[in-house]
Amino acid sequence: MNLVEKPSRSGGPSHTGTRIVAAITARERTMFLESSLARSPLTSEIYFAEETALQPERWTAQLAAWRPEVLITAWSTPPIPESWLSQPGCPLRYVSHIVGSVRQLVPRAFIEQGGLVTNWGEHISGQVAEHGLLLALAALRNQSAWGPYIARPISDRHITDIGTRSLFGLRIGLHGFGSVARALLPLLRPFGVTLTAYSAGVPDVVLLAHGVKPAASLNGLFAESDVLFECESLTPSTRQSVTGSVLAELPDHAIFVNIGRGAVVDDDALVREGLSGRIRLALDVVTVEPLTPDSPFMRIPGIVISPHIAGPTFDRYASCGSHALANVTRYLTDGKPTGAISLASYDRAT
Repeated sequence: MNLVEKPSRSGGPSHTGTRIVAAITARERTMFLESSLARSPLTSEIYFAEETALQPERWTAQLAAWRPEVLITAWSTPPIPESWLSQPGCPLRYVSHIVGSVRQLVPRAFIEQGGLVTNWGEHISGQVAEHGLLLALAALRNQSAWGPYIARPISDRHITDIGTRSLFGLRIGLHGFGSVARALLPLLRPFGVTLTAYSAGVPDVVLLAHGVKPAASLNGLFAESDVLFECESLTPSTRQSVTGSVLAELPDHAIFVNIGRGAVVDDDALVREGLSGRIRLALDVVTVEPLTPDSPFMRIPGIVISPHIAGPTFDRYASCGSHALANVTRYLTDGKPTGAISLASYDRAT
């Protein structure tokens, strides 16, 4: 792979449709881009690939025929082959990924050698935080008990049996202090909570600047958290860092919420804690996904679990598409799309 300087665009993008290619399905175009295209200066410059071109057996040949400088991609886009990227004169300079992780799409070498890649990044952090708050409140209010309670004869209903609790005034722990954890802060503060965080490598001064108390250790964070939000990024050092002994530090009746990465936690230990009934689990992610009915998590009484949907809600997909198109415009204007994925963030992705 031998990336060179971005060619001058003084003459504007090629009108042949081979410079900016949207390699996405018609459904993805409708979900993410349709409402933005009418307002975008790029509308006439984007070539939308036919879905047959995304078939694995045709994909490399199509890239060679299109010779795109910019690729707009989404969930259905096949992996970009390193064999094509390494060919002399490969024109690809920028991948604007509308959705999340690019680990399965773009080889690391593309970024190493100067290629630009962006995704929805921090654009969706607020929505992930919103879902985390939903999970925490559902667990505190014991949402899983509502259906069985309603199914009882009225004469056998005692509202105190549900065992609801409030978020007001609780001690909140944040494992991780990236964009999602920071987006949680304004959602939690109206509840009059105490906020503590721990993330290896994040200086105490950064936490204090956000009005958050630093914890001395991961064990210490868990020990003083009534509700623990797991939102740490996944790295070799954080993988399964939330061990059984760390989980054991949580106070009785604590709520453990995971809106980060499943593999940060020892799943077997988490299942044991959940089955014990000592703490309550509220999870959007686990290590083995997608969830199936025979997952051990599905046997845990009182669990609140969602199928990895803490990202943008359907009504926000258009905003993600608009963000991707705006980044392509920035690239064409000055070569500087926002939120470019670094090697460090690439390595943290799954």
